Amino acid sequence: MSVTMDKELLIRVPSPLYAKVKRLCKNEYKSVSGLVRELLLEEVEESLKEEDLKIIVKERKNFYKGKGINWRKVKRG
Repeated sequence: MSVTMDKELLIRVPSPLYAKVKRLCKNEYKSVSGLVRELLLEEVEESLKEEDLKIIVKERKNFYKGKGINWRKVKRG
């Protein structure tokens, strides 16, 4: 399964912090974008409760079985 990267974040950080991030990325052979994605994912996963994670896994399986809801049919507003 491929993931399409179609959203961008523009963040401003102090120069000393950026230098530390660049050093960390160099030591771990990662790009800054990859490191930020990894850190964001960790934070999101840690903020979810165990029951939330179970629901996500269950609904992901349902989606792959074709049991999802077409997002165009969801009413908004």
